[in-house]
Amino acid sequence: MKRVPTLVAAAMMALSLPAFSLTQYTTDLVIVGSGTAGLPAAATAAQMGVKAITIEKSPTIGGQLHVIEGTYAVGTDIQRKEMIGLNAEKSFDQTMKYAAWRADPQLVKRIIEASGPNIKWMMDTGVAMKGVMTDTLDGNRVYHTYAGHYPGEQAVGALMKMIREKGGKVLTEMKGEHLIIDKDGTVTGVVAKNLKTGEEVRIHAKAVLLAAGSMANGPDMMAKYNPSLRVAGKPMKSIAIETNTGDGIKMGLEAGADLRNTDIVISESIVPTNTLYLEQYVDKKMLDAYMMLKAQTLWVNTAGHRFMDESHSDDFTIVFNAIHNQGNQAFVIMDDAKRVDLMQGAGSDTNYFTVYDKGQKVVHFDEVVADGQKRGYAFKANTIPELAKLMGVNPTVLQATVDRYNKMARAGVDTDFGKKHNLIPIVKAPFYAFKGDGTICDMTGGLLINSKAQVMDKKGNPIKGLYAAGSMAGGMYGTEYPYINPGFASATAIATGRFAVQDVAEHLKAGK
Repeated sequence: MKRVPTLVAAAMMALSLPAFSLTQYTTDLVIVGSGTAGLPAAATAAQMGVKAITIEKSPTIGGQLHVIEGTYAVGTDIQRKEMIGLNAEKSFDQTMKYAAWRADPQLVKRIIEASGPNIKWMMDTGVAMKGVMTDTLDGNRVYHTYAGHYPGEQAVGALMKMIREKGGKVLTEMKGEHLIIDKDGTVTGVVAKNLKTGEEVRIHAKAVLLAAGSMANGPDMMAKYNPSLRVAGKPMKSIAIETNTGDGIKMGLEAGADLRNTDIVISESIVPTNTLYLEQYVDKKMLDAYMMLKAQTLWVNTAGHRFMDESHSDDFTIVFNAIHNQGNQAFVIMDDAKRVDLMQGAGSDTNYFTVYDKGQKVVHFDEVVADGQKRGYAFKANTIPELAKLMGVNPTVLQATVDRYNKMARAGVDTDFGKKHNLIPIVKAPFYAFKGDGTICDMTGGLLINSKAQVMDKKGNPIKGLYAAGSMAGGMYGTEYPYINPGFASATAIATGRFAVQDVAEHLKAGK
């Protein structure tokens, strides 16, 4: 009988001990994450002869790259063929002015200068490009889009092909949990967990590249570093991939890393209330719903007041900030004349990356209205006061807002917000309202890095053996995402991942 407490105590002690490490690897470089930063880094390592092991906690490889349709770049052959004269010097000047020179100029300059060569490298790797565009009214034509119906997947496939052909190793369902740090503070590997078996895995290396994605879907991280991005006490909706929970940032903090730009939002403009982002990829009706909420008609807040120049509906940053200031919800108001115009006339007021072109006919308008009436994001009525009641808005206020908007539209001058495009009266019944929410596409920022992608400590010194890349790295932004450079987050991910590998290769060559 006396043995029972002893056995119980032993069992409890065993539960409190870390799992025994049955598997160990030794390599030159560990890359934590296989997304927009990690996968190009792994391909670069394979190409340069750097022995690398890439670990990915998801069962699938590619991360956020699967849903990215292109990347920023300047000075490319594609731009030269289309007579686009923006060069790296001018883009650097624009980007730093937009950041009010709060970004690291050396890092930004190197990212911009590498963007053109990185496009060529991607194409040489086998990534097919569609062309170059902008996705904002005032943005530069710098967004180089990948080809294919699912462009990001095509890029993932091409990069993985190179990694396999060059003998690279990628381990899925392997979560990076801690850094291995020696007594002088040098990072010498990663402690990971095999999510299939629960086994601890130790990977010893000369360097570690953290490319594990943002904190956008990490409630604890978002509450700590972005408390303002909450609505009614809950985190704002994010459409970033579920695995972007801030794991890599936590690992870097273990080594004493400094942080920068943790509050930079990459926004997704306005999306229909009570819907899921991925619906647009499988249901053409829902893709039309997204475009209807980008119509440059009359936008009002939940009190029925107009609050912005709607011609900026294609600028995710402006729309997100404007709606967030209104309590993170708004209505897009239009009349039947606009319905006909969207379906049969001029079509969509704007494009949506590569999946929807400006001028494309919104053929599922009536189906969207029917679906939205059931789910609470669409409303239809024969008068503005009736529409207001369905919206839950004061009818007198909304009627006054519409009357004022119509008066300015007839005069051709928006004296409230200076709108110059699509200033058209709303007069023909029936009338429609579509309710949408401001949504986070992703967060970007985290571990402070230098122009070599080395992680910096709080004294401004590089942490030996530790690098970071992509949306979990900071230093390349001012106070908000640079909307003038569509695809800049993707470009920084590709560039910083490759910078890290190139620096590791130099150290290996020098025998350091």
